[in-house]
Amino acid sequence: MKASSLRVRIIIAAAVIFCLFGLCRAATLSIVHINDTHGHLEPSNVPIAYNGRSFAVRAGGFPWITASVYALRQSNPDLLFLHAGDVFTGTVYFSKYRGLADVDFLNSMGLDAMTPGNHEFDKGPSVFAEFIKKAAFPVVSANIEVAADSPLYGLIKPYTIIEKNGLRIGIVGLTTTETPDISKPGDTVRFNDVIEAARDAANALNRQGVNIIIVLSHIGYENDLELARKVAGVAVIVGGHSHTLLGDNLPGHQPVGPYPTEVRGVDNSTVLVVSAWEFGKILGLIDIDFDDDGRVVAYRAKQTVILPQEQVHPPDAEEFYQAVAGGKFTLGNPDFQIVRAEPRAALKLDNYTAPIKEFMSEKIAYAQVPLIRGNNQGPGPIITDSMLQKTVGMGAEIAIMNSGGVRIDLLKGDVTIADASSLMPFNNTIYVLSLKGCQIKDAIESTVEFQINKMKKPPFIYVSGLKFTLDLTKPKGQRVKDMETQAQAVKMNSFYKIAVSEYIAKGGDNFIVSQGTSPLAAASSAVDTGFVDSEVFMEYIKSLKTLKNPAAKRILMVQ
Repeated sequence: MKASSLRVRIIIAAAVIFCLFGLCRAATLSIVHINDTHGHLEPSNVPIAYNGRSFAVRAGGFPWITASVYALRQSNPDLLFLHAGDVFTGTVYFSKYRGLADVDFLNSMGLDAMTPGNHEFDKGPSVFAEFIKKAAFPVVSANIEVAADSPLYGLIKPYTIIEKNGLRIGIVGLTTTETPDISKPGDTVRFNDVIEAARDAANALNRQGVNIIIVLSHIGYENDLELARKVAGVAVIVGGHSHTLLGDNLPGHQPVGPYPTEVRGVDNSTVLVVSAWEFGKILGLIDIDFDDDGRVVAYRAKQTVILPQEQVHPPDAEEFYQAVAGGKFTLGNPDFQIVRAEPRAALKLDNYTAPIKEFMSEKIAYAQVPLIRGNNQGPGPIITDSMLQKTVGMGAEIAIMNSGGVRIDLLKGDVTIADASSLMPFNNTIYVLSLKGCQIKDAIESTVEFQINKMKKPPFIYVSGLKFTLDLTKPKGQRVKDMETQAQAVKMNSFYKIAVSEYIAKGGDNFIVSQGTSPLAAASSAVDTGFVDSEVFMEYIKSLKTLKNPAAKRILMVQ
């Protein structure tokens, strides 16, 4: 028996014995939740390892989430449905509709409450204000303070009180204090300390006779655990921001902790922390029994990876799908479920998809010359320039992009959104990592060796804010030399902040520092900005209007 399952049974057994003696009267609340959906109205790819095979399945998608939520409500009309933030930024749907397509779906699903994520501010307060005005649900954040002259004034409340199954539940929102550094809230929105804000909100709810308090948090899993230990009266934290996978297992992935994660609170009560990964791939569900004092006495928890029935899957996945469909594949938590799209939601998605075809043909820049991929030329240097400009406010001095992340050349003439999407189809978020000069050198050395072995031809990568010589006559470890940033020699033991895609942050294309460690694991600090590289590129070339190859060589190649 797995440890998490054993803990659940012990808690339930203890609660039953306790109540048999008339010492408690448990009331049950069911919570279903998602977070960090980032404009993914359609299903997203999930790599899976099963029976010695590796393949990708399609998971999530709003018409299929809608069907799942509707089905849950048929058996439990008092279901509480929550979103822990970051509806905005990540797909062409957001680029086109700026969150209004998402809020349309969330309204039809009957969302009960949402907290703002940092990305809700990516287009400034006015765009987020329009989203909230369309929302049929409260948007809550106790640590956000909005000035009277802001478009958001009066639209964000610190908490809301909702009645479900005869219970009065206080839902307190929290938003990461990093938001001003990684998004665009402007000067009229302040982000105060989350611990103090949560305490104040919990006390205010207690004064109103509300003793079941849920924190709807967009501050990240580790911060959620700290909050659970420091703020009295909180029973459940439904989290987002860190895109954290919880549970027993997911083939090909490593969950960070159990679902839910139990934390011992200030008053020795049990606090349950949950999160549902990212992009709507997983739907979290937890049933919780509370005593009269609002304390957790028992729970049953389950996560579901939603597999759309209508999606075509690769041949390698056929055995896996048959096992799921036949109920022969049992994983524990999370589990898999094949779901048919809710018909009205499917039609809604079709209606939002149709105009995008026209949107994709929109002209956003003009290439003065053919931009052919190669060393110091093509779209790559422009991409790294866009990444550096977007993150310079976060301290980034260098941007690096792998050659495999730049998929096509750009011909002379108009550049469309479709061109940009084909150029960067992976929609990686941009990370800002703090690394030593020697670690940056090691990572470049490593990926150069990888390219030489894989492609059997001279390698190239793309950089901005960095110059160096790449001497291919030397052996691995001695090829990169004369590294400079801003006309200053890179010091091997000094720290530099670099902007890279999620793919190479995690060691893709063998972009690794010494001893096989990914830059993300080795970094002294790391921030997933949430900015999608393709969107950053499109925003940047719109401002440039015309594109050409860089005048100066950034990498001097010696062969």
